[in-house]
Amino acid sequence: MKSNWLVALALLVACRACRDDDLGKRPKIRVTTPEPVEGSITATKHEVTLSSLVANGQYWRIESDHGPIHVWLPRGYDVKRAETIVYIHGYFIHVDDAWKQYELPEKFAASGINAMFIAIEGPSTFTEPVAWESMQPLLDTVEKAIGQPWPKRRVVAFGHSAAWRTLLGWLDEAQLDTVVLLDAAYGEISQYKQWVEASPKHRLIDVGDDTQKWTEQLHAELPDSVVLDQFPTVEEGIPASARKARILYIKSNLGHMPLVTNKTAIPLILKTLRARRVLDEPLAEILATP
Repeated sequence: MKSNWLVALALLVACRACRDDDLGKRPKIRVTTPEPVEGSITATKHEVTLSSLVANGQYWRIESDHGPIHVWLPRGYDVKRAETIVYIHGYFIHVDDAWKQYELPEKFAASGINAMFIAIEGPSTFTEPVAWESMQPLLDTVEKAIGQPWPKRRVVAFGHSAAWRTLLGWLDEAQLDTVVLLDAAYGEISQYKQWVEASPKHRLIDVGDDTQKWTEQLHAELPDSVVLDQFPTVEEGIPASARKARILYIKSNLGHMPLVTNKTAIPLILKTLRARRVLDEPLAEILATP
């Protein structure tokens, strides 16, 4: 009996020693981390997907007297260095549907730029009135609703097709820095010419597809225009000289609606804005992720 007791005691001591030894090793295992550079690369490859970029941003849908307003901020957003980008849709759709059907948050996220993205209601028919005749009340409404100031660094008005009806009313807004016409120059081109020539700080990015009858005339009268003869592929990207141009004219070969329904056109144009980046991954890689 005594020998059996001694054997059991010895086994108990041995087991406790093993557990104590294991406990002493566990913290070292838990705190072991990859080399900093490898860890960064690993995180980038596994974490940066289009869906995660959208989900990791901040989003608001605001009900206003002028229709719904959608606001999205990317992760890494810094208001002091950000742009304010207001997007206006064209005919035959409302902003709630455009937000989903055109996958606007995905396109905003894919651009990788530091901006407050705002999508607003525009006329959806020929007879429907402009929802926001002035930009300042819109920006004030957003600021009050989300409890954050809109970025003052630069304000961009970005409109597709019939958005021209809204954009023309904003050209006298003092804070407006950049106008993006996404196949939206339907007549009234003299007003855009006067606006861009009124200040060296004004910037015009014009994409002509169905509107080439007017865009050709407009840029013939703006000799400083940098002209691209077709819309670049996502792999090519927009050339550096064009990204830096104060007046950029892209002759689109994509089609009027594909400019907003395909995945590449809007992010490529957003990348031409003089905006700081929150993301360094190439656009083609981001768009290839789920």
